[in-house]
Amino acid sequence: MQTFPKVKQAAEAGAKLARRMAQVGNFSKLRQAREQAFYADAALNLARAEQSTVAARERLARVLGVAERSQIKLPDRLPDLPKEPNELGGLEQQALDQRLDLQAIRLETEALAKNLGLTQATRLINVLEVGPARVLEGERNSGYKKGYEISFELPIFDWGGAKVAKAESVYMQAIERAAEVATNVRSEVREAYHAYRTNYDIARHYRDEIVPLNKRISDESMLRYNGMLIGVFDLLADARSQIGSVNSYIETLRDFWIAQGDLEMSLIGKPSLNAATRASIAASGRADH
Repeated sequence: MQTFPKVKQAAEAGAKLARRMAQVGNFSKLRQAREQAFYADAALNLARAEQSTVAARERLARVLGVAERSQIKLPDRLPDLPKEPNELGGLEQQALDQRLDLQAIRLETEALAKNLGLTQATRLINVLEVGPARVLEGERNSGYKKGYEISFELPIFDWGGAKVAKAESVYMQAIERAAEVATNVRSEVREAYHAYRTNYDIARHYRDEIVPLNKRISDESMLRYNGMLIGVFDLLADARSQIGSVNSYIETLRDFWIAQGDLEMSLIGKPSLNAATRASIAASGRADH
């Protein structure tokens, strides 16, 4: 928000100068109205920015449980853009390993197996694969038949005979639900990463291209103004454009850090409130042994 007062000051100076020049007949009413309109918009944008700042601090105070927002001490500026963005790499597997909702599903399936009387786990199944080749036979580190790199493993059991057919059906339904959630988790991570990477590229483009370009334009305008090749309003227009580009960069930098926070949250997730309900419903279909 720091650039909004500067824009307002520049706009106010232009409006005052336009009014004085119009009073002595050196400025048309149309150009004066345009300068006045820009000043009015700048004042309105500043008021909106101030209100957004207050609202954001109040929301932060509620999250932190602080009585007064004045007690919150924030840095004067956002952290700089990292030199390089993180790569997607193993983020999907990291999410599958540590997401709270998937951990809840793992506990749910374990409780379901216990309620169904299933105790003889024979092998592990990667719920992300479809078909017989998804089964991991042997030790956990022995690898899958198809070399599937991303996995979320749950045990399957030796079903024996028809007497446990109902238990098999109920348990495999839970496996399918786990596969659905795991697939959605991977999609959420990819979506969050795409937003993270896009916002990084946009912020870097502003930092490396747009802001320096507008700075050069403003500097060249100052040289031409000093040589009396352009008027003061051309100089003010270029100055406002430079300030606007800096403000846009700050906004894109803010969006990047928000996107990074969203990406980090997608790796953690939150447990589903329906997990206990699903486990209860599934366990009610206990098979007779």
